[in-house]
Amino acid sequence: MSNINLSGIRLKIESLHQGDAQQLEVIFSKSPRLIVEAPAGYGKTTTMISRIAYLFASGSIPNPKRILGLTFSVNAALKVKRDVAGKLPDLLGSSNSPVALNEKVTVTNYHGFCKGVLHKYGYLVADVLRKDINLFKALGKIKNNRGEITSDWKSIARSLSIEEQEIINKIDVSIENGHVPGADDLQVYFEIIIKKLLPQDFITHNAVILFVLEIFERFPEVRKFYQNYYTLIVVDEFQDTNCIACELLGSIIVRDRTQLVFLGDPLQRIYGFIGALSNIMDTAADQHDMTKIKLNKNYRFRDNPEMLKLDRNIRANAADYFAPVISEDDVANLPAFWGVTQQEEAQKIVEKIQNIITDNPDRVAVLFRMRGLNAEKIESELSNRGIPYFYGMFTDEDPEYVEFHIKCQDMFIRKFGKSKTISHKALQMFAENVKMAYASSTEKTISSMFRLLDALVSKVSMDYADLQPDDKYDLLMDIFENRQLKQAMEYVDAKVILSTVHGAKGLEWDYVILADLERFAFPSYFTCEYCQNKSFAGEKCKCHLPTPLPERFIKTALDELSLFYVGVTRAKKAVFVSASAKQLAPFGEVPTLFSCMANIGGIRLVNAETA
Repeated sequence: MSNINLSGIRLKIESLHQGDAQQLEVIFSKSPRLIVEAPAGYGKTTTMISRIAYLFASGSIPNPKRILGLTFSVNAALKVKRDVAGKLPDLLGSSNSPVALNEKVTVTNYHGFCKGVLHKYGYLVADVLRKDINLFKALGKIKNNRGEITSDWKSIARSLSIEEQEIINKIDVSIENGHVPGADDLQVYFEIIIKKLLPQDFITHNAVILFVLEIFERFPEVRKFYQNYYTLIVVDEFQDTNCIACELLGSIIVRDRTQLVFLGDPLQRIYGFIGALSNIMDTAADQHDMTKIKLNKNYRFRDNPEMLKLDRNIRANAADYFAPVISEDDVANLPAFWGVTQQEEAQKIVEKIQNIITDNPDRVAVLFRMRGLNAEKIESELSNRGIPYFYGMFTDEDPEYVEFHIKCQDMFIRKFGKSKTISHKALQMFAENVKMAYASSTEKTISSMFRLLDALVSKVSMDYADLQPDDKYDLLMDIFENRQLKQAMEYVDAKVILSTVHGAKGLEWDYVILADLERFAFPSYFTCEYCQNKSFAGEKCKCHLPTPLPERFIKTALDELSLFYVGVTRAKKAVFVSASAKQLAPFGEVPTLFSCMANIGGIRLVNAETA
């Protein structure tokens, strides 16, 4: 591209980013490897697309090389792919069509990338993998945290010996603990998958990636093809990377050649309990000699001073290990409900919800650390007042939630697996057939799953109508395989949503209420048990973290702060918190108070009833 054209593109990008120094540093950096700390609302996607555009324009993506973009879900991948197709042509000029650019950019999730490799080369490790990889039903963990066989495995576990079950479980646990399984264990694991699972059309989530790592190890010419094919690798939400995904990245990165852009936010790492590696961004920066850049302007809250302060102050606590220096003028007001009893807390929350949703289109999410009697009290109060709500208080391991996804995946493969012709009418029929399979169910979770499925079908049929059949198929299969129907909560026609914070990650509502922000609830009971201030009586009804924070407690406290931050940043307009003096427990009421999360530096609780 000529210097004149490049200068014009540079000016266009500078105008788009309004002089944001950190964003422009990412975009125009001469460093080939960048790791970008990019919190929600800080312009991450726009910055990423402008970086890609500038690399295109400056000739840093030579023909016929391609860009690989990796996310953690097909839904996220589609959003990125659409942004790339929609914005790149405008930045680069009319001669660059979305179709031509789409041929240069591959955006998928880790499993989607690996399925593409297995589609071409799976036969190298197992002849049965000559079959379309999408026709295999994907399995999650074989055992839950109580050591019981999970719902995923009910139909297949009986064909395995106890020893074989334990070998598979050993691999699952190793990956969850952040360790890539050893070669000897993997060979036994692969033998079980190949002989016992694949012939019955099953495969594990982990095996999809592990098989690709095995192919790359045993057949270096295949690995070399992918190393040469992708000259730039962009990874979104990098903080949630687990050990085998990290190993996969390492296998296709060529030192001193592959360009990298990894984007993520360490403070939004809330999946450590299922394998997301701690300090992964610092580790990757050192391992791949990456330049670190932090985006520092929050555009989502730029016209919302209190939310802007709240965002900034929570991040300051994370950066300074709960000892930030924050002036009185910069303290954020956090509206709070306080009840003498759990019932009074519930009443105040529901009254606020009523005020918010009456005669306006605003939506409210009530988010909890976990399910429990206290959450049920708020649910009952909503019902008593006749306020419709969507119940999303299920977890990834709830039997009904898991089995619904298994049923959907099985019925989806049988209906669409061969032709992949996915029309609106066919999708509606598929959804009705799923409902018929549950015709006798009265479970609350199943009713919610019906609403999620309907919302997803409507979204795919209308907003994603222009997608290619393969893209639609991959999207829906990814959702069913990875138990991600909960992400369709953003499409549900409901003004009030009840969910856990984990279930709400990646979603947004106008208002958020973080309920039961109480000691032994948020943080969890086990976290508080670890704290030396667990019996703190409290001044002004607030608990606080130990001072100074013991070294052994830092990681636990930061994990809880991350969850608190994710909950807060689900709100677009305002967030509220609540607590009560008496918490409901299976053995009766217990005294409690606002948790330490409501008492960190830079936060001032104010009366939510007048806010």
